[in-house]
Amino acid sequence: MKRPSATVFVLVAVAAAAGGLFAGCGSQEGIVIDDDASADGVSPPLDGALDATGGGEGGADGAVDGGGGDARVDGSLDGSRDATIVDGSRVDSAVCTPTGGACATSVDCCTANCDATTRLCVPPVAACKAPGEACATGIECCTSACNGGACDARPCVADGLSCATSGDCCGANCQPDPLGGGKCEPLNPTCKTAGNPCGADGECCSAFCNGGVCSARPSFCTQVGDACARDTDCCTGTCTIAAGATLGVCGAVPSVPGSPNCSPAGTLCFEASTTCGGSCCSRKCAVYAPSGRSICQPASGCRPTGEICVGDGDCCGSGTLPDGTLAEVTCARRNPSDPVGKCDNGKRCSPAGSICKLATTSCNATDRCCSGTVQQNPLRCQQDALGVPRCLIAPIDCTAAPPPAGTACSSSADCCGNPCTPSPAGGFVCGDPGSCVPVAGACTTHADCCPGTPCVFAPGSSSGACGGVVLPDGGVGPTPDSGVPADGGGADGGTPPPGCALYGQVCAATADCCDGVPCTSGRCRTP
Repeated sequence: MKRPSATVFVLVAVAAAAGGLFAGCGSQEGIVIDDDASADGVSPPLDGALDATGGGEGGADGAVDGGGGDARVDGSLDGSRDATIVDGSRVDSAVCTPTGGACATSVDCCTANCDATTRLCVPPVAACKAPGEACATGIECCTSACNGGACDARPCVADGLSCATSGDCCGANCQPDPLGGGKCEPLNPTCKTAGNPCGADGECCSAFCNGGVCSARPSFCTQVGDACARDTDCCTGTCTIAAGATLGVCGAVPSVPGSPNCSPAGTLCFEASTTCGGSCCSRKCAVYAPSGRSICQPASGCRPTGEICVGDGDCCGSGTLPDGTLAEVTCARRNPSDPVGKCDNGKRCSPAGSICKLATTSCNATDRCCSGTVQQNPLRCQQDALGVPRCLIAPIDCTAAPPPAGTACSSSADCCGNPCTPSPAGGFVCGDPGSCVPVAGACTTHADCCPGTPCVFAPGSSSGACGGVVLPDGGVGPTPDSGVPADGGGADGGTPPPGCALYGQVCAATADCCDGVPCTSGRCRTP
């Protein structure tokens, strides 16, 4: 994993179930993502191996099952610094170490990020709030603990260990125990939510164990099963919170008739980057720079079949979008009250923006676009800025001059790779040839924005802002002057290394791109 920038964004809890969150649109066999956590040298609990769900096995020394570190009979810590209670308050030795201080694991650090090589606390992997900053829930804080309306300087108390208040707990749920004290109840009994200590990726709901702590963001949104405070935290757009609780867990996208069960943008993927096929709705599994993990990349422009959506206007081939009268695609919901739906298959033909099969590539995608078949004219299916083959509104020869700014588009493929961004009048339009979108400009994917700046959007929405923040109502606001998300929530972009171009962004050479991604035809992407 690349070391994050010294620019401190402030974090929201996030995570993902390990592999295969949805029934894939294609094969995921035999692909494994590198486990950075194992390279950190983090040891499992001293009293025994971890079980299949990630809980630590209880040992003879009185360890508490599921805590990831031993809560001993005498109240001492075993070095993992999960937390404990002495006379009703956590021990002073659990206070976190600031950036630049020495650390053994990420649990030690106020940023929840201990560099595996230098063993120094470094800036957070993704946006989180520092100790002392105002908070409503622990998932806003780097330490995953919020007490008295401020982020705690001590790491959250692990599941199964003693607590004084719910604010102490990683799961924000301190319940009375038979001995008259309190115990942190897990949010998810099948895996560890963000902030809990861990020894391997597979223990965490996020599938991201970063230096001994389940990290809150391997992606720009929270993964299925991990802690959330609102729907817009989650890659799936759904957060299920029990009555009276402050935190819940991200739920799966409901199955909707007429829409495939592919993985939406932001979810972890475990396959090689391909030009078509795969489990992702966008058919593009590629690296997310802040964490170094691979995620389903958001497609440019309108959202293709299977992606989650907020309204019909997010989906390719819907309403007044190109080919809408032929395809009649809708944002289908299983229940009208569901916060998000899924772009369905529509009717008759595959509209502009749909994933298609290049004339030179054999894959499991359509060769029948509404504009005509690829066999009749190969220019009807071309790659967008991410390298994803998309149906075009009309055949375009991109060896000639690209369409001028303001031309209607469904994806960046209609613009010969230039940005295809939301228009104030509705729909999407091409940007200036050779340009990128500056901070606060409208975008649909990271590739639209200038290097190093993420496109921030609420899950399901096709309208975002470069470097913005997701607001509680699901809209996107401007980045505060400090560059730190004001509310600590939503799909912020994380913290890429300084000057590093994110996947799909413009580049002049491979050295410009994050994580060693090649510079292909002026974009950081695989061929």
